[in-house]
Amino acid sequence: MEALALLPILFIGIIYLGVIGFTIWFAISLIKAQRERNVVLKEISYKLDFVDIRKKED
Repeated sequence: MEALALLPILFIGIIYLGVIGFTIWFAISLIKAQRERNVVLKEISYKLDFVDIRKKED
């Protein structure tokens, strides 16, 4: 019977590790997406530096 008393503690431990794992995965995915977005924005910014913007004259 004492072994059954450890099951709730084990269950809580598994849930706790799952939450920590999900948090780490989410943070890594978010950072990766932000890096990719920054690369794209940097490329766009670089291309816009060389675009000749002229005002359309009527």
